[in-house]
Amino acid sequence: MIISLNLQNRDLSILFVDNGKITALNKKLFAKDRPTNVISFSYMDGLPGEVLGDIIISIEKADEEARSSGTAFYERLFALIVHGLTHIMGYDHEAGGRERRRMQYREKRLMAFIAVQERYVELISERS
Repeated sequence: MIISLNLQNRDLSILFVDNGKITALNKKLFAKDRPTNVISFSYMDGLPGEVLGDIIISIEKADEEARSSGTAFYERLFALIVHGLTHIMGYDHEAGGRERRRMQYREKRLMAFIAVQERYVELISERS
């Protein structure tokens, strides 16, 4: 995924937490007292070889969303990683309109790339 974005000299930090931890972060950082599925921080302006960004994902929320949508857990998890990554790259769906469509398009392209990777296919088929 990172190679397809020409970001292979950068690291990406992903932290998996529960709903309690992500609620505390969401409240502290965004004044929203509820769990969210993903929070991301971009360091895109850093030098090559440095961290690209941080993604924090609530495993509980990902599982809830997967179950409610009838989606495989790992499929939802990867979708959240991609969602966080697109935020790191500067996309913002909350801006609405054209920007939302641009972000959705980028997410679909990244998920299409991931969906054909052998290990992803194995994970999805093992867990389904």
